[in-house]
Amino acid sequence: MPDVTIKVDGREITAKTEETLLPALLAAGFDIPHMCYNEEIKPYGACRLCIVEVEAGGRRSVVSSCSYPVSDGMVVYTDTERIKKHRRMIVELLLARCPDVKEVRDLARDVGLEHEPRFAKRDKGCILCGLCTRACEQVVGVSAISFVGRGPDKEVGTPFLDRSDVCIGCGSCYYVCPVNYVEMEDEEDVRRFPQWKVEFEKVWCERLGRKVPKKMLEHFSKIAKIPEGWFEGSPAGKK
Repeated sequence: MPDVTIKVDGREITAKTEETLLPALLAAGFDIPHMCYNEEIKPYGACRLCIVEVEAGGRRSVVSSCSYPVSDGMVVYTDTERIKKHRRMIVELLLARCPDVKEVRDLARDVGLEHEPRFAKRDKGCILCGLCTRACEQVVGVSAISFVGRGPDKEVGTPFLDRSDVCIGCGSCYYVCPVNYVEMEDEEDVRRFPQWKVEFEKVWCERLGRKVPKKMLEHFSKIAKIPEGWFEGSPAGKK
């Protein structure tokens, strides 16, 4: 697909036609805060930290750049007073929900939020960005976790907050979490996820050169139609 040209803060940059704004802006060196974006996962626009102004037909609109498609001739503003004001409000809401999360407090400092949140604090550790649930669904393909509850009681969890039978122990939820909310305990022969109430036996994987959950190997062997035993093995000194 041919590239398109867009003007950002008065500077022309090129982007791929199929791209959304955020990856194009990041690739061009613009400093756009974001927490719910991962290039391997379909954008969701959950945290809205990546908002920018887009001008069309003589009017400017505030959009989430992670989910807004680029188009040729687009005019974008990333650092206006309007954007700074909206972004501080978004961070203030995050800070009210997660007042003790280091990543959120760092973000508050970066956007110039100089006061404690004016909203009731909730002492949560999860910012509800949904990266973990989308990774589980889109990358791993098992949907072991999702959003549960509504309104102020909304959280990430397993169905009925019970033990998940479909979790494979891959740790994708742990690795993509931007605020280190997901807990994973990795011991020599077992991996646990206390929040999902599951634990997995680990076996030696010759291909990866380390022990990993047996159920994870079985899952990927099945979906990739890999011959039985291809992942596993017991080289000298390993069990």
